[in-house]
Amino acid sequence: MKHIVLLILAGLVISCSRSNDEPWVLTKDINITAYKSDPENGKQYLDVIYENATPFNVRKLKIELLERTGTKIDTVVKEITPEQILHPKDRHLAKRPVGEPIATFDEVSVGRVWLVKE
Repeated sequence: MKHIVLLILAGLVISCSRSNDEPWVLTKDINITAYKSDPENGKQYLDVIYENATPFNVRKLKIELLERTGTKIDTVVKEITPEQILHPKDRHLAKRPVGEPIATFDEVSVGRVWLVKE
């Protein structure tokens, strides 16, 4: 009996984990601009503007940021979930999450971009 219960639980875990997999698609059709914000109380933060240049609606974005500090380059992947579905030609400034760390890098550029279609 224990084995049957364990098999059922294992099947549920596997099926749930598969349903949560997002169909991320690599794209060059989302325009991303990343930069340090104007100083706010002497601190600067990362700002990201995104624009949908695809012919379809987008539910989520994942962007690769290359942050240069001196001669060191760090790669950071940031996920953006727009408040509303991103329609073709929509352009928005990504909301800054509460507790966002200050931008300590010298320069930032955008690498690869992935999306989840609606």
